Amino acid sequence: MIVKNEMPNLERCLGAVADHIACWVIGDTGSTDGTQDFIRFFFAARNIPGELHEFPFHNFGQARNAALEHAYASSLDYDYLLFDDADMELVIEDHLFREQLDAPGYRVLQKSESGLAYWNTRLVRRTSGARYHGVTHEYIDVPDGVHELRSIWYKDHATGSNRVDKFERDIKLLLGALDKDPENHRYWFYLAQSYRDAGRTAEAAVAYAKRAAMGGWDEEAWNARLQEARCLKKMGDDAGFIHQALAAFNARPQRAEPLYDLAHHYREKGMNDASVLFSEAGLAIKRPEQDILFLENFVYTAGLREEYSIAANYARDPARKDRGFAACNWLALDREIGDGPRDLARSNLYFYIRPANEIMPSFKARRIDFAAPKSYVATNPSVARLGEEIVLLQPAVNSTPTDAGQHATPGEAPITTRNFLLRLDGDLVTKGTREVLPPADLPSPAYNQALGFADMRLFAWRDKLWGIACVRQLTPEGWCEQVLARIEDTGLAPHTLTDWRVIHPAGQRQHEKNWMPLVEPGSDGSDLLRFVHRCDPTKILDENGRTVSEQAPVIAAPQFSGCSQAVVFDGGWLALVHEARARPNEGRHYHQHRFVWFDDGHRLTKVSRPFYFHDKGLEVAAGLAWHPDAKRLMISYGTGESESWIATVQADQVAPLLDDAAELASAMNIARLEPTPPLTSPGAGHSGGVRFGGSGSRPSGAEAPAEPKPFGFPSSQATEEFFRKFAPFLEAVDSPAERQRQSRDFDRRIAPFISDGAALPQIHCFYEVLSEKAEHRTLIAATASMRAAGHPVRVWSYSPKRLEFLLPHGVEVCAADDVMPRATFERIVAGSEIRYFSDVFRYAVLYEHGGLWMDSDIIMLRPFAFSGDHFFNLQWRGSHKGHFVCGNVIYAKPYSRHLRALYEMSIERFHATPGKEFGDIGPKLLSDYIASDAGSELHDQVFSPMFFNSIDWTETDRFEKPITELADYLNDDRVFAIHLWTARNEAPPHEKSAAFIAQLISPLEGFPPFTTLADKFNTDKNRHTGNRHCYARIYDRLLSARRLSMRRLMEIGLCRGLAERNQTETPSVALWQSYFPFCQVIGVDLTDFSSLNNERFRSFVCDQSSVEDLRRVAATIEARSLDVIVDDGSHASFDEQLTLREFFPLLAEDGWYFIEDLDWQPPGEDLTKITPTKALLREIKECGTARSVDPLGVSALAGQFAEILFFDSHYELDRAQLLGGLVAIRKRANPSYPHDSVARIGKAS
Repeated sequence: MIVKNEMPNLERCLGAVADHIACWVIGDTGSTDGTQDFIRFFFAARNIPGELHEFPFHNFGQARNAALEHAYASSLDYDYLLFDDADMELVIEDHLFREQLDAPGYRVLQKSESGLAYWNTRLVRRTSGARYHGVTHEYIDVPDGVHELRSIWYKDHATGSNRVDKFERDIKLLLGALDKDPENHRYWFYLAQSYRDAGRTAEAAVAYAKRAAMGGWDEEAWNARLQEARCLKKMGDDAGFIHQALAAFNARPQRAEPLYDLAHHYREKGMNDASVLFSEAGLAIKRPEQDILFLENFVYTAGLREEYSIAANYARDPARKDRGFAACNWLALDREIGDGPRDLARSNLYFYIRPANEIMPSFKARRIDFAAPKSYVATNPSVARLGEEIVLLQPAVNSTPTDAGQHATPGEAPITTRNFLLRLDGDLVTKGTREVLPPADLPSPAYNQALGFADMRLFAWRDKLWGIACVRQLTPEGWCEQVLARIEDTGLAPHTLTDWRVIHPAGQRQHEKNWMPLVEPGSDGSDLLRFVHRCDPTKILDENGRTVSEQAPVIAAPQFSGCSQAVVFDGGWLALVHEARARPNEGRHYHQHRFVWFDDGHRLTKVSRPFYFHDKGLEVAAGLAWHPDAKRLMISYGTGESESWIATVQADQVAPLLDDAAELASAMNIARLEPTPPLTSPGAGHSGGVRFGGSGSRPSGAEAPAEPKPFGFPSSQATEEFFRKFAPFLEAVDSPAERQRQSRDFDRRIAPFISDGAALPQIHCFYEVLSEKAEHRTLIAATASMRAAGHPVRVWSYSPKRLEFLLPHGVEVCAADDVMPRATFERIVAGSEIRYFSDVFRYAVLYEHGGLWMDSDIIMLRPFAFSGDHFFNLQWRGSHKGHFVCGNVIYAKPYSRHLRALYEMSIERFHATPGKEFGDIGPKLLSDYIASDAGSELHDQVFSPMFFNSIDWTETDRFEKPITELADYLNDDRVFAIHLWTARNEAPPHEKSAAFIAQLISPLEGFPPFTTLADKFNTDKNRHTGNRHCYARIYDRLLSARRLSMRRLMEIGLCRGLAERNQTETPSVALWQSYFPFCQVIGVDLTDFSSLNNERFRSFVCDQSSVEDLRRVAATIEARSLDVIVDDGSHASFDEQLTLREFFPLLAEDGWYFIEDLDWQPPGEDLTKITPTKALLREIKECGTARSVDPLGVSALAGQFAEILFFDSHYELDRAQLLGGLVAIRKRANPSYPHDSVARIGKAS
């Protein structure tokens, strides 16, 4: 090596080689800082012989050759020369590398901290005759060639003393050399490098262009083109940058650096879709091990994935976005990359994480029935199993978080934790609650700022219930210590902690928190208690704090904090961990959770992607346990440091979330990163195609996108045989009542995909104005009903300006040629009819945008909150043409491969078939496709006609009947909308009519909301004067989904009261019957209304305070036959509670029991003997049982209450816990009750 004034670098440089050399030869070119003496003393102290020579420096080639000649002439005993630089550090991968040397020379890899890597000759045989060439950036020529040596490499710290004036000096040397040798490729390249490093960018760009044009060594010419592009970008010449970067890639397509630069460029410009095109292509390129020049390691290890993970977050294609999530997650957990990209990825995960119910559709959560003591709030609960019993440790703390991120307590009291043990039934309803007191022998606090057993994790060990908690009060310094304690059931009201002890792990003392208990069987059959102390390294402790094992996982996981217990799962142990992070660009913190899996050797082997439960906020899961049904897992967690929740999830939905930690990189294998192909019309010469983004189309080129797999169409007979077997209820088509009944079991599969809590999907319709005289009544009715149901609605048209009358009604009108070119539309319509084109268009628009397709003659009756992947519905008739699946309503997520296939086949059928018959590419194509192997995964997403086609296209005469005569068609909770089949069913004129079609063609008037009807019939349920009840909006919210399916409703108290001195009318009965057209109303009142009895009304005289009267009425009504009970009777608490006890068995499961006017009580009740109904039900809601006097035993019904909702007369105040003018109790579904109804669709949440 040669040196000059290298004192700051010598200790590191020489220390790295000292153990691997036999002797040394170093040339000094004029050091004045003591470099010479340091070298002598360093090697003398290690008894390593060597020679220090001094000579002047003219240029690098001269100086290095001088040192080389001294080495050749030396009498020292050695076989190979190792070339070193003072700012280099030798890294040895294989300490036996010297025994493997036999070639004339070796290249080794040099890596800089910036990620740059390249091969450089650093080892030559003494007898090789090697010589240096070049005045700077010199290279060594080994006559017999060199091999690659991978067992050692150099880390380039770039801290050499000559760096200070290196670049300007090199420029002078190279310009001088070029005067003598103007066509020297190497000199031009390094002149450009020196210009660049000296900040002379414009001159560098010219020199790089000169070098690239000279040809010669392809790697160097390629790199010159890339560096020219980078110089142009730095100079602000974006067009020049793009041109040269593409030229660089084209010159050497095995190198990904230009693609990285282009991806980065477009991402910075906000053109994320363009960016991912380049990063996806770059990710397909493996690191070119055969190249030796300036390999930028960062590009291949992290850079491309980083660019992809950022830009793909904005992708409209969910598959591409999911791959972006995978890339971001892999970067966040990769041990091998630098801290910078890893930390950036961890921050960016915030934008990708999704709620638990999206990634695990079976995830169902409920608030824990627990009322914290006064001045306390419930925090992170921990669920566990004790045998077959579900138990839950519920902490409560007296502190609340402040905006400043601190915790405030009443009167600045110490932060105190109290614990309560809850026992839950199989539906996770609280059966009982007891406080868990601290140990009786716990010493007085040595630290009084934090008291109690905090963050306790509950678990069963040796048939007893134990907990591991964080306790700070035992040391004067307030150390967080982990305390193990058993929960003793004393037989008295509270439980007590006993057998407690502090667990001190070996090593330096630190705060100990969030240990995860793990109970495993020992070799002798006993249960061994273990704790997951931390995840990285994965350290397992025993019950005494001794280390059982400690091993580093393959992922970087020091940020994982323990959450739950570890439970037996799939031959190992499953647990939940959380990561606490600051929101990007904010100071506020949030927590994200992951499942982790440890194998039987306690190695962290699998990990899920992160997710959150409710919000991207402060959530902590402290419990994980198997449900007694052995199919579901229970998860308990706290949100916002003030609420506690418990959820269940199917275990078979958790297992697929667990990625092998060693295979996270392969999860981003480019085989899975094929760019999403654009829609194209198959076949040469076919006009048109599907365009994206309105103003342009996706690029096409020589390399055509991959086509979807073709499938063989089944024969018409095979399709019919499939559907007859798949949906046997179609055989009952001639009997509306029977086909309704037989299809119920078939449709139960939809229940998990429909919930009032789900976002309503975007509706797409197509409509073309064919006549200036058209009134568009059906279109207006359809879109008005869709908007009234709450859906966003988009109408596509080739004449959008003619539909601008829809805009004021909240309907979006879009140009259809943004999806399919007008030329395609005109060609298809010319060869068939507009309905034929509409069938093609729906496949295209759903592929690109996703959402809910509806024909423009669908009248919606209520929201369709579907959240599955696909929805198709059948039609009752049409089998003679092979029409089984109706295309009038289709749901698909964007970029569905099935919708792409249907679109391409519809175009192909149009061009291939001479005769165009309606349905060929609609119902027939859908039916053939779903019956084929290609559509087999859609079978679970095809449902009966009851949802949208309950009245068939052959039954349009039914629209002329009044709705009350159509119960066999409409009285079903599956009916969401009505298809008018306008091609066969003309809308009536404007005059009023009792016909069902008259209601449908004016849906807002034909199906008025409950609030409107309540005023129309002069009831007090929506009065704006007098008693301002305003209950109507609550009934609208909770019961609108059952408008057509309601069968029987009971109301107690039919008059508006004696104050109005009118006991002959029953306005609420008319209200109920008008809103629920198929409902029978049962009236219960002190007044005899039997003269009004008819098929839809039946009355009973009954005194609510008489148990005999109540039982007499109940005996005449079948148990579980009422959908709704409304108590608007005497309002006395005794009467309300007695009626609830006696009539609740009459209510069907999932039915609603309402009690009105809770805030008004008649005078005279003794509150020492009866608790007001509002207060009693509030206690049952919050505590699971009554805590006040309950003489009628209403608490015994608590296990049948699915939910209790309180509403004020004007405003919903369920959370505020203030007034409660109306209470709504939903009855829990009991699987032991036989019933003949589809699982309720669209329950209130």
